[in-house]
Amino acid sequence: MTDRIAPCPDCEGTGFRIVAGPAGGSLARLCGCRRGAPGNDAGARRLQAARLPARHAACDFDSFHAWGDHALSLANARTVAERYAEEYPLSDRGLMLMGPPGVGKTHLAVAILRRLIEAKGVGGIFCDVQELLRQLQATFDQKSGMTQLELLQPVVASELVVLDDLGSRQFSPWVEETLAYIVTTRYNECRATIVTTNYLDQPPDARLPTLSDRIGLRVRSRLHEMCYLVPVEAADFRSSVKRADHHRITDRIDRPRGTA
Repeated sequence: MTDRIAPCPDCEGTGFRIVAGPAGGSLARLCGCRRGAPGNDAGARRLQAARLPARHAACDFDSFHAWGDHALSLANARTVAERYAEEYPLSDRGLMLMGPPGVGKTHLAVAILRRLIEAKGVGGIFCDVQELLRQLQATFDQKSGMTQLELLQPVVASELVVLDDLGSRQFSPWVEETLAYIVTTRYNECRATIVTTNYLDQPPDARLPTLSDRIGLRVRSRLHEMCYLVPVEAADFRSSVKRADHHRITDRIDRPRGTA
């Protein structure tokens, strides 16, 4: 009979110590037993395993800027996201960042994932929902070399997962069934989920599809239980940058030679 390993006396095997917060609340800090020996590269390995997209790999809270007419909404979204990372795993729910394209939802989701990996030793992955569904469909071809369960295993089993761009795929019963399996499994296992979506529950134009139209009522209902809603309202930052770049290039072309 093998001897049972006693849990860490500081965290009782949870991996986190609950400490007093600056405003009288409670915060969860990574326990030394989970951090491992000083100088190890476990954090770097976890970041590499997180599948962060190259375009967003360096996103953090410091580089997220509240700007323009909707600065208050952006600042609030950043505060909620940063507080979630700071207090993790005290909450038993995740976050759903909901708003139009190009406002920084993916930036904030990656910032949460990076913070939890680097500061708290959490294992997590970034999942582009559109790409995941494409890969799952490819398994219908028996020559693909992977099964649907093999593709879905890290998405449902990781301690933390970012489901990016939810609703981007045209709705079908198969899409709803696949998403229902992912969110229900994570819900039942009490695993943290961060969601980003461009679709709203009540779009300003009644002709536009709602999030429920894109993912199904069953999945949307489950996400209500799983995640706190975080509205992210602003103009499309990417379009604004492109317009600004265009004006700068035009100015240089139109400017007479010899001017600065």
